[in-house]
Amino acid sequence: MNKADVIKAQLSKIGSTVYLKDGEWVSMPFKASLSRLWRKKSSGFEHTFAELGDVGSDYYLYIGPYNHDICTLTNDGVLLYDGDEYEFKCKDPVTFDDTVLYYSGVLRKIRKGDYCET
Repeated sequence: MNKADVIKAQLSKIGSTVYLKDGEWVSMPFKASLSRLWRKKSSGFEHTFAELGDVGSDYYLYIGPYNHDICTLTNDGVLLYDGDEYEFKCKDPVTFDDTVLYYSGVLRKIRKGDYCET
């Protein structure tokens, strides 16, 4: 068993069921690890000012198997997990000897607020 298959097998044991979505296409379910990034100093992935009263964004570290290439997703591509959508802020393959072992990325939870400005 090669390193990529070992990582994929471990993700299938500890991971959450997720889907990738890009336009009309939705992937088959697979297991990936999502961990919330909560440190304010090290999780400033966007340098924008929020409106008064706006709550900060929720960021997550994504680790997914080698056979689900997140780098091929367009800018509209999202991850679906537990009824929520997450956009990729960055995505990278983790390689060893030119072989992709797994994919990592930073996700931001897409908020669907019920506030409407009239």
